[in-house]
Amino acid sequence: MKYFYRAIALWGFVTVLGGISPAISIKPSPILIVQNPAEDLFNSGLAKSEAGDIPGAIADYTAAIRLNPNYAQAYNKRGIIHGRNLKDYPAAKADFDRAIEINPNYGDAYYNRARVREFLEDKPGAIGDYQKAADIYQKSGNTNDYQDAIKHLKILQR
Repeated sequence: MKYFYRAIALWGFVTVLGGISPAISIKPSPILIVQNPAEDLFNSGLAKSEAGDIPGAIADYTAAIRLNPNYAQAYNKRGIIHGRNLKDYPAAKADFDRAIEINPNYGDAYYNRARVREFLEDKPGAIGDYQKAADIYQKSGNTNDYQDAIKHLKILQR
């Protein structure tokens, strides 16, 4: 491995955040490899979910959460699986609650919790969550999701 570092120094290149930039160096520069196991597990969960491996996806999201208890996106994705695939609405709501607790400006978590609240027959809660999601989407310029949240909100307010 030390020959690899010397070769880099002799060639005059160093790795900088995944890119290559020219540099003149006499001393070898170590290559920095950044690993984020929680993010790797999250991405694995996404792939497993898309492939239909629901138990595997839940296991990966849960492992990512264990490594990073403040991983709002992992709670949100696990909540989606609990609700959509497993019809375990209380577990889904708990995941969305936690995602919102971590990130109070997470529009998708409010939207998803609103959907679950509809299944749990909590109409006032669903209305409040759709409104909050719509507000967040509007502020961020997310027109499509804003319109979708407003559509659901209007249906519930009839």
